[in-house]
Amino acid sequence: MAPQESKNISGVSYISFPFLNEYNIFCGFTSRDRGYSLGPYSSLNMAYHVGESRELVKKNRELVLREVLGCQADHIFSARQVHGSSILYVGKNIKHRDGDIREDADVLMTDERNMPLMVMGADCTLILAADTVSKAVCAVHAGWKGTLNRIVIPALQEVCSRFHSKTGDINVFLGPCIRQCCYQIDKMLAADFTDRFGEGGYLTAGEDSCYLDLAGINKGLLRGFGIREENIFDTGICTCCSSNYYSYRRQGVTGRQAAIAMLF
Repeated sequence: MAPQESKNISGVSYISFPFLNEYNIFCGFTSRDRGYSLGPYSSLNMAYHVGESRELVKKNRELVLREVLGCQADHIFSARQVHGSSILYVGKNIKHRDGDIREDADVLMTDERNMPLMVMGADCTLILAADTVSKAVCAVHAGWKGTLNRIVIPALQEVCSRFHSKTGDINVFLGPCIRQCCYQIDKMLAADFTDRFGEGGYLTAGEDSCYLDLAGINKGLLRGFGIREENIFDTGICTCCSSNYYSYRRQGVTGRQAAIAMLF
């Protein structure tokens, strides 16, 4: 069985990893197909915060719950993403409105069953982690700020501390995001990355700008943390290149696709 599978259920297109089924874990990435959203948000916008009708976003989330997850959960849980470093444990008593947790957090994690966690993006690197032994999942929103600040490292440190996870038991999945082919940055930001990570293939230089490989940097951080190469799975899709995904760089006003992790 291939580790990655593109699926379409009732018109809802998404990427999942079937080998996780034997561990009762779901990790997957939605596209923008089939939802109820209109205009620049069409069609499967999963974010409440981008200016679209809350009721349409709620219907989109319910659609994914029903058609993709098919679980006993009433909500998909997300928090306010602020390109920060806050980590939030999501338990049964978490306060929310329709799955919308009113706390700032770019990392969510849980060991509770039927509590799907979600981070969202329209170019940012969305990362999911699943411990198949201790049975815990984590979702990380890593834009350029989060990547520069190595957000995936404290996220995994917290997973190992809270759930007693071992790096060899953790699988990590990188979703569709803007790739080096399209992610043009200025020289000043490029210098910040060079200061932090040194010279490397994650930057390609042009005359007045550079192209940045966010996914590549995060994969390097994962390997440095001790995640096995064979346990790192990258969808390899560029959101800016593909019209099947939302891209802030391509569109400006737009919706958000989701990375979702759940124990069932």
